[in-house]
Amino acid sequence: MSNIDPKSLKVNQKIKFEDDHYWYLVRSVRHPFVICTTTSSKGYYTILNVDQNVRGEGTSWGLGHKTDEQVAESMLALHGEHPEGIERKISRRNRVPLSIVQVKDFAPPCKA
Repeated sequence: MSNIDPKSLKVNQKIKFEDDHYWYLVRSVRHPFVICTTTSSKGYYTILNVDQNVRGEGTSWGLGHKTDEQVAESMLALHGEHPEGIERKISRRNRVPLSIVQVKDFAPPCKA
């Protein structure tokens, strides 16, 4: 079990989950949700609900997580504020308990 408080996560931190071998980059934080994507080319993502202490995939198809704009749209959908009325939740079928084992700050490369 982890003693890292998921409510303290900040954008641009890298996190490692107990049950996953990938590192994830925190892309967006708006209570109670945190959206993270892998730093690998695989393009995996996970959504955290820090109040329910779970994480998993979203329920809506068509919302990507590769660009900042896509991540922002996904966050709006989680809060019921998407301009096209898309709603999103964390999938009940694929959710797992939230257990963060490591957090480190990540400095994204500078854009020239």
